[in-house]
Amino acid sequence: MSTRDTSSKQENLVAIILNGTVTPNSGAGHTKKGDILIDDFGVVECKTKMKSSTSFTIKKEWINTVRKECFEMSRNTWAIVFDFGQLGEEYAVVPLNDYKEYLEYKRGNK
Repeated sequence: MSTRDTSSKQENLVAIILNGTVTPNSGAGHTKKGDILIDDFGVVECKTKMKSSTSFTIKKEWINTVRKECFEMSRNTWAIVFDFGQLGEEYAVVPLNDYKEYLEYKRGNK
């Protein structure tokens, strides 16, 4: 399976899980950036490995890019979703303050 096919499968899976929309051509357009858009506030960038692995490197460049894309589209929430080469076992990198808000929400809904 090609890298593009594998990436597309991951993007579609993540979009379903997050109830988002996959952007055409992985956000390569002028107005819609990122791999997945969440309502009118979120941008998700997906990264996958072609082979199973026990490690994954998160590049600062990816964070800078997705933050810039958020700003350009007037959105305030971003995430980088990745896997270790196993579709269906995705993990997310989010800003610490977003995770703090999530914890506060969960604590308030016990």
